[in-house]
Amino acid sequence: MDKKKKIIIISAVALLVVIGLIIFLANRGGISATTMRVIRIEGNVSLQDNGVLKAIKENLRLLSGNTIDTSESSTVSIGLDDTKIVTMDELSRAEFKQSGKQLNLDLTAGSLFFEVDKPLADDESFEIETSTMIVGIRGTSGWVSVQGDVESFILTDGHVHIIGTNPTTGERKEIDVNPGQRVTVYLYNDRSVDSIMFEVEDITEREAPEFILGLLRENMVLLDRVCEETGWDKNWILGIADAEPDEPEPEPVVEPEPTPEPPAEPSAEPVHEHEYVAEVTKPATCGAAGEKTFTCECGDSYTEVIPATGNHTYVAEVTTEANCVLPGVMTYTCSVCGDTYTEVIPATGEHTFEGGNCYTPMVCTVCGAEGPLGAHHFVLTHHGAHTHTETIMTDPGMPGQGIPPTYETITVTDSGPYDDYCCEYCGCSQGDN
Repeated sequence: MDKKKKIIIISAVALLVVIGLIIFLANRGGISATTMRVIRIEGNVSLQDNGVLKAIKENLRLLSGNTIDTSESSTVSIGLDDTKIVTMDELSRAEFKQSGKQLNLDLTAGSLFFEVDKPLADDESFEIETSTMIVGIRGTSGWVSVQGDVESFILTDGHVHIIGTNPTTGERKEIDVNPGQRVTVYLYNDRSVDSIMFEVEDITEREAPEFILGLLRENMVLLDRVCEETGWDKNWILGIADAEPDEPEPEPVVEPEPTPEPPAEPSAEPVHEHEYVAEVTKPATCGAAGEKTFTCECGDSYTEVIPATGNHTYVAEVTTEANCVLPGVMTYTCSVCGDTYTEVIPATGEHTFEGGNCYTPMVCTVCGAEGPLGAHHFVLTHHGAHTHTETIMTDPGMPGQGIPPTYETITVTDSGPYDDYCCEYCGCSQGDN
């Protein structure tokens, strides 16, 4: 084979390899850096696009503004790109927003676990928001939870910065969180300073939610990383019990030689044991948490948070009166925190009729509907002397013999005068009714 043919064959093979690589990359089904896709669905999960319910399935591409809800005993995993995965627990709701390389998740209920395998580039951002927190994520894993009024965060590896804001007072605070720490946010709407507080505590693997532990068992690489940074017990998480040590053989009992007892030494001062007395130093209300203080007689003390009761004291007020055709509004306002809601007062259907007369129907003063005819309008009328006709019998006839009676119409003159009340519209007198 000559040199020219060899060059042609090698060039053709190289071209085929390049074409095959292009086809492979185009159809490999991977998630690009700007694509959000549904990876796994377990149970009943729903998707809304601008409020419209749509079908959801695995490998479905999500759009910015999509909202996902999980039902009881249901979970869903979403790949935000090829390095970021979010898994939502049951009874959770989150809205996914994306603008270029900026990702934002708005968690309004339930909880989710996030995992970012690769630190974000300088032009990337990934934030998870609740009503009180913004969690800035660079290359970490952790858990965010919204359970009613209680919002909390657990960092399992890496480092995050949290910005907390009280939506009522507008006060803002920031905190850095380390692996193995749990942060709980508390709001105090009755004050302008320290109206938002962070409670930070170190937790062990035994205090972590089962949702986190279950996901760690599925990802050994992540589990090793989390245990290394938090100090959590990997074997305990995996359910591997330590082997019980063999019991040693009993040694022969050797009676010791009696030894004289040393003289008694003065006893040491007894160790003080705290006895705390609890006192509610700030009662909880329907919308704000309270505080309970535990104090020992030695002066040592600590506090605990009393969760907000959520039991509002509503006062009802009619803010819009109902009438014959339009419903009204009843407003209920909490006398403690100002929380409000409204109820509809049904229309009464009872018209307020006025006007009209014996010829013209009455009209509703509210809606203009016609009602029944109005009443007569009697006015005093003066009458003078006048005549009228009457029919009288002039001959009784003989009915037994077939002769009928005879009648005659005569004119009668009334002497007058006299007064009467007559309707000015129809002319009838009160005696005619």
